[in-house]
Amino acid sequence: MMFADIILPLALERNYTFGIPLELQDKIKVGCRVEVQFGKRKIYSGIVKRIHSDKPEFYQVKPVRSLLDEEPIVTETQLKFWEWMASYYMCTEGDVMNAALPAHLKLVSETFVVLNDDAEIDAQPLSDDEYLLIEALDIKRSRKKVEESNISDSEIV
Repeated sequence: MMFADIILPLALERNYTFGIPLELQDKIKVGCRVEVQFGKRKIYSGIVKRIHSDKPEFYQVKPVRSLLDEEPIVTETQLKFWEWMASYYMCTEGDVMNAALPAHLKLVSETFVVLNDDAEIDAQPLSDDEYLLIEALDIKRSRKKVEESNISDSEIV
């Protein structure tokens, strides 16, 4: 089993280790963003800092949910610089990551996903999870349209 130490965009004392699923072991690289579950329901994108085979002793590892980049977006030199900055400025690597990465590269549980009204989506090549997400967003969009059409002009202030 392979593991990855992940920098999360949080003020944590240390980086946490996640298991790398078999289907990602040949694809995952240091510096790539991955999607992980941290806590019971929070989903974050983190940066892979280290890949290894050392299983953590004190907690049950969760698997990496998905790989967000095919190629690293952060170099190993940048990761070393982030580590130095965290030490020098007495903060965490997650704090440095939060400051260093543009907002559109960060995914946190509060991220809102909406379906583009103009998009025509072919469901054929979608994975089961992707298909379910598209269906849920389409249902939500349909409900919102129905709710909006039920508001009379006298109710609008």
